Amino acid sequence: MQKKPYEFLLSLLECHSPSGHEAAATRVWLDYVTPFADEVMTDAYGNAFAVLNPKAKQSVMFDGHSDEVGMMVTYIDEEGYLWVSAIGGIDPKVLPGMRVLVHAPDGDIRGVVGTIAPHMQTGDLATRTIQMNEIYVDIGAKDKADAGRWVRPGVTVTIDHGPVRLLGDTLCARACDNRIGIWSSAEGLRRCKAAGVKHKVIACSNVQEEIGLHGAAMAAYRWDPDVCLVVDVGNSTDFPDTSKQLRNDIRLGAGPCQRIGSAAHPAVVDRLDEVAAAKKINLQRIPIPVRSGTNAGSIYITRKGIPCGILSTPNRYMHSPSETIDLKDLDAIPTLMTEFVKSIKPGETFTVHKGGRLK
Repeated sequence: MQKKPYEFLLSLLECHSPSGHEAAATRVWLDYVTPFADEVMTDAYGNAFAVLNPKAKQSVMFDGHSDEVGMMVTYIDEEGYLWVSAIGGIDPKVLPGMRVLVHAPDGDIRGVVGTIAPHMQTGDLATRTIQMNEIYVDIGAKDKADAGRWVRPGVTVTIDHGPVRLLGDTLCARACDNRIGIWSSAEGLRRCKAAGVKHKVIACSNVQEEIGLHGAAMAAYRWDPDVCLVVDVGNSTDFPDTSKQLRNDIRLGAGPCQRIGSAAHPAVVDRLDEVAAAKKINLQRIPIPVRSGTNAGSIYITRKGIPCGILSTPNRYMHSPSETIDLKDLDAIPTLMTEFVKSIKPGETFTVHKGGRLK
């Protein structure tokens, strides 16, 4: 990965932007795309768009979501502890003892998720699974009044983990899901610009995926593209206790993935296979018999139906503070996106008809 795109990725991963509060990541994304986009804009809820060739007839949308899972303060007790609820699918099992940032009105406050030492656990505490309603944050406040001077119910909380490099091309970070998606939408647009594509390309940094795919629905309705490429992380199955039987053999370092089934349009799937083969990019396959688990779920049913392809970076430990990806897998995705756009002939549409697929 080249230096500037890599630095952009790190900047995105340093942002704390839980669902409904994505402004920090959106600002970084807009700063990156503005120099090479023909148009840049945002909407009422914070979705951000960068457009190339805005007057072209055929349009391709690149979707990624800027939000991450997190927590929200719902109550401050008499001792000054902050009780929280989940924003999206955060796993309470990984939270005890974690350092967090409380995004208070006057600036971030450091805290820690409370936990009980093993030798102090009584009853079933040592054996049962902790639930989200047992999670509280200690900010060092003396009591409720002291905590209330800094924090109020409704502020968000995120885990205080930044990106780190492991061996080789492996990167570990909070919020790879889905900063890699908005990295790809921006970098895909930049590479389309460099390649001189003539079609209209709309790159998106969409909000609120983790709580219902809401931002993507707004974007799809607004732009009504001819075809959309959705980029999100995909669960790898190359570590203990995962099921290859359910999700296929998905490995870090073996190339990006595309999802097969459900919202993934067969003709778009075929085209992505073709451009991947032409560029000698190994494209792993993630079966999705029912739901894709991505923004494609709201995009493909918008208006008359929008053909979607779903590209993914294999990801270990999803929705944990230490999501882990391979940079080479990720860097191949904007190349696929660019080659896909270049492959679209004037007037070509992606449709499925009785008797088979139209290519």
